[in-house]
Amino acid sequence: MSLRKDLIASVRNKCPDSLSVKVQRFVKTPVCDTKIPPFTVAVLENGAVGFSYNLFHRDDQAMQRYVAWDPDEIVGKTADEIMSWLLTEDTLKKTAGLAVLNALSQDFLNTNPGAYRLDTESDLFDILRLDKSSRVGVVGFFRPMMDKLVEKAGEVVVVELSEDLREGSHPFTMTDDPEALRGCDKILITATTVLNDSLLTVIPHCIDAAFVAMMGPTAGFLPDTVFALGVDAVGFTRVKDLDLFLERFSSGGKWGEATSKIWAMPAR
Repeated sequence: MSLRKDLIASVRNKCPDSLSVKVQRFVKTPVCDTKIPPFTVAVLENGAVGFSYNLFHRDDQAMQRYVAWDPDEIVGKTADEIMSWLLTEDTLKKTAGLAVLNALSQDFLNTNPGAYRLDTESDLFDILRLDKSSRVGVVGFFRPMMDKLVEKAGEVVVVELSEDLREGSHPFTMTDDPEALRGCDKILITATTVLNDSLLTVIPHCIDAAFVAMMGPTAGFLPDTVFALGVDAVGFTRVKDLDLFLERFSSGGKWGEATSKIWAMPAR
């Protein structure tokens, strides 16, 4: 929980004038289908948007609660009130808390572009600069990009907690033991580790890495806290066209041109 506390403290410190902004919309994943991106979205009355991964999306009982959850419990409340839910152990409320925290963070990033070094052109492979000498550690099974990672790197090690995702054969090492990250010179970490409190367990095993990146729509928070832990770059999703995005998200469509990918690094 200390990491979640630090994320909230960072936002309260840098965004004091925005804490009273109200939540305008709370948009849930539209259908209970694993093919639909398992995210929740918060939109503030100033137009800022934040994402959070649904940790509970493979839990049928929790998903029933989620589907029945009335957004009016959140809409109209201040961002600071809902953000504080990130400190609860209720997975649904924690999800809402991070989505709102990320919306506040995105508002700060949009209005203070010089606070960090922002790269809107590079993709993950530009950032990692892989070659066949690279031993890459991946925390969380990033299925869509694994083929390219295997193609570009010399060796790939994936640390994944889900037993279901670890099943089967893979052209890379698949394990639940973060000790396997030792010896990796490049590491990519899913931002879900912030929500499930595993980041602080993982980071000590990244000691041999020359470069550590964190990525995912959930990574839209102010990055200072994870920079302090040794993360070098944070990749997140920015909404460019809110109306188009909400139309796509609410119908289960691909976000496409409604969003863009951005990498944040410490200002020089």
